[in-house]
Amino acid sequence: MKSTTLAALLLATALTASSGMAQMNTEFSGSNNGPLGPMGAPGQFSGQMSQGGPPGGGPPPEAFSACADRQQGAACQVTTPHGKLDGQCRPDRFGGAGLVCVPNSHRGGPPGMNSGGQPGAAPNMANGFSRPPGNFARGQSRRPQGGGAPGGRPQGYTPRAADPNAIATHNRLPDSGQITCFDARRVIDCPKPGEPFFGQDGNYAGRAMAYESAGAGAVRDLATGLTWESAHHAQRLHYPQAQQRCAQLSLAGRDDWRLPTIRELFSISHWAGYTGGRPFLDSSAFEIKPPSWRELANDPYATHSPEMMGQTWSATAYPGRVMNRGGHNFFFNFLDGRIKSAPRNGPVALFSRCVSGPVWGENDFVAHKDGVVTDRAFGLMWQQKDDGHTRNWGDALAYCENLTLASHNDWRLPNVRELQSLVDYSRANLALDTQFFTQRDPSGWFWSSTTHGDSPSEATYLCFGQCVSTQGIDVHGAGAQRSDPKSGDPTRWSSGRGGQQDAVRIVNYARCVRDAN
Repeated sequence: MKSTTLAALLLATALTASSGMAQMNTEFSGSNNGPLGPMGAPGQFSGQMSQGGPPGGGPPPEAFSACADRQQGAACQVTTPHGKLDGQCRPDRFGGAGLVCVPNSHRGGPPGMNSGGQPGAAPNMANGFSRPPGNFARGQSRRPQGGGAPGGRPQGYTPRAADPNAIATHNRLPDSGQITCFDARRVIDCPKPGEPFFGQDGNYAGRAMAYESAGAGAVRDLATGLTWESAHHAQRLHYPQAQQRCAQLSLAGRDDWRLPTIRELFSISHWAGYTGGRPFLDSSAFEIKPPSWRELANDPYATHSPEMMGQTWSATAYPGRVMNRGGHNFFFNFLDGRIKSAPRNGPVALFSRCVSGPVWGENDFVAHKDGVVTDRAFGLMWQQKDDGHTRNWGDALAYCENLTLASHNDWRLPNVRELQSLVDYSRANLALDTQFFTQRDPSGWFWSSTTHGDSPSEATYLCFGQCVSTQGIDVHGAGAQRSDPKSGDPTRWSSGRGGQQDAVRIVNYARCVRDAN
């Protein structure tokens, strides 16, 4: 952990362990878009004082490492960006085994202050990383709650029974798994045609996600035909190691295992999930669990709660630059439901899940003269050109429901899996096959009809243009998937969200879809 949050967490540990003092805990800033996108880029960390408890319920790994070979009461020392903290080895009060280094005093002030304890920028972190511009480390979280100003933890929701009046779709993609309906802030009964928020994911029922055993430790996806490693591989690996693990895997009588593409990996995402509650993965078919703090002990980018650290490598390279650096691969986070990217060379270690079978998910587009494009691979018909207008989520739903195009009036806003199937991951800057499609705003982001489970006030979108920060830097790569508030005033998020200061737009574009005849 290479940031000022280390000192803050150590302070929190000391305050918690001291008698006669109110508990004060520290957590890392929550990200709209989950932990790290890409790890390994300048300006990605921030600390924040809160009453929510330390990330994942414990002190940072360095606090344990300092006491790894010491007895209770022994002196210990931890190096932070503010200097060295002297302390004593004491039992972990957050429930972990072993001893933790608790500082005798806090040197350097709380997060968001300089080494002299005064407001200002923090000193540079180790390995050349530094705090991003601005003072967002001072009391400002990045994850919204209830659609209001930034602040709060993932809310989650209790799923409801599927809408008995849901409209069946008949394309070849597996359904997203989201059956609950929402308005701009909360769970609701699924709306009827003509009512506000009709046309969302829960109003449509696609091909059910279904798996069967493919031998010990493997399952076959009946929608895609792919065979997957079902067990959770707990060891987080660097990209070359993950590639090698899959290439050398012999499982369920198969030896053709490989890392999946990002489209293949996303095909098993399950959109009834929310961070800290349900994974974005069908737990009846797959195993997954958060890493422990000890498993993250040598991970220099473990800046979020372990319950958010489900990043899983894909074999898909981003051809552009992220944080002004090349050499990134996309990943999907099965614990927080977002596509981002990470450097494939260097110290970044993520989960891996291997797949077997022919590469799945290549598009087969056919353009028509009446403003539509058919994807014969998935059985979908798309609006060839967006209308160039941005809308909030509710208005985007209504726009597609009311669209008449090419003599068809059964258009809808695509769910998150349908929308992701349109991304061209071979392209940087604009991740769209421009031989067939027109995007009026090359920097545009496009709404899906799928609510993000972390908060009913958030819906998912895909960055077809660069996935930029408030400074205009591509921080995740065109083709990344994040979430935005469904409505509200974007100026309330003028400093961005997350460690990468993700831009918040709220009004995004819409490209409508229907089942091809």
